[in-house]
Amino acid sequence: IMAHVGADVPAAKFEMTAMDAVFVRMGAKDNLAGGQSTFMVELSETGAMLRRATANSLVVLDELGRGTATADGTAIACAVASHLIDARCRTLFSTHYHRLADDHARDSNVTLAHMGCRVETPSGASTYGRETVTFLYTLASGACPRSYGVNVARLAGLPESVCIAAAARAAHLEKGQLEKLGVADASARETVIRASRDV
Repeated sequence: IMAHVGADVPAAKFEMTAMDAVFVRMGAKDNLAGGQSTFMVELSETGAMLRRATANSLVVLDELGRGTATADGTAIACAVASHLIDARCRTLFSTHYHRLADDHARDSNVTLAHMGCRVETPSGASTYGRETVTFLYTLASGACPRSYGVNVARLAGLPESVCIAAAARAAHLEKGQLEKLGVADASARETVIRASRDV
């Protein structure tokens, strides 16, 4: 990307494939004077990308679909990702929708990666959201097994009572999702939850 925009590339040597265009959709902005919410601007820009991107383009999308309900946002993100994959468009697609990664885990045209972190779990009965998470700023292979939003909330300075309440709710929602998947046995659920927490 740096070479394509004419910037100096800090490398002794590199190889690149020419791109016909680079499309980037990041950040949040609205156009309230024009009657467009943040979500409408996001989708309008994404629509323009989908109409113009080719197999020789690079598309970068960050957190597509976060401006609406989770089901709608996930569905939109999944459909957009599938469209770009089918078009063989080079794409960097960052998301917190774990379902999106699950849907493409076995797709040979997709490489999954996540930002690595080290997780230290304290001893005790209720540890969800109380782990010490150190973000490593390195790219690791595979999908991230879970989110660490409660830990980020703690780092951002939210009151501990809020973090504890959020952790309890997140654990409850996670348990419900496992039950929907048919992991009904309590010990099996706990095994899946423990395994998913290892990064």
